[in-house]
Amino acid sequence: MELFDKIKNFIAHLETKQFYRYSGIILGSLIVLMLTIIYYHYSSMKFWAKRINIINEEREEIRSILDKAQLVANQRAEVDSMLNESPDFKIDGYFTELVSKFGFAGNTKPTTSISFGDRDDMQYREVFLNAKFDTMTMKQLCELLDEIEQKDRIYIKELEIVKSKKIPDTIMVNLTIATLQRKPEQTEITE
Repeated sequence: MELFDKIKNFIAHLETKQFYRYSGIILGSLIVLMLTIIYYHYSSMKFWAKRINIINEEREEIRSILDKAQLVANQRAEVDSMLNESPDFKIDGYFTELVSKFGFAGNTKPTTSISFGDRDDMQYREVFLNAKFDTMTMKQLCELLDEIEQKDRIYIKELEIVKSKKIPDTIMVNLTIATLQRKPEQTEITE
């Protein structure tokens, strides 16, 4: 109570001009203090809102990565299942049967070559078959591509179509198809 009495006496003995000056200083100080608090409040709100957005974006990115990882795991399981069903599958034998099925005669007989591509990140080997057709109709190409797409084990890697200069209304086709095989087991040589 003594403190309030001292303040009351101090204010009572002030002149009007001094009273207004002290009141203005106190009021100004309170306004500056309130504005500072408001500024820091909104600054921190803005900072935390940005942090929340960054965290949400990272969460979405992680969710996307996890979804992709699950998709890869599912696809790897499908590939393993497919390879277990027919472990002795040969792409050149399949393609020879396919060409004979469509009856490509003399000038449309393909020339083929096979190459391998090892994948370092997996236990699979990619086997490529490149076939070149000198003269082929668009209908024959569409039927061939449709038949290849029906086989789960084979996929089209590259397709190049050029208008044939030899026979009108035909095309030259360079087709690369591929399949996966298990990598052969490597044995270590010990001395």
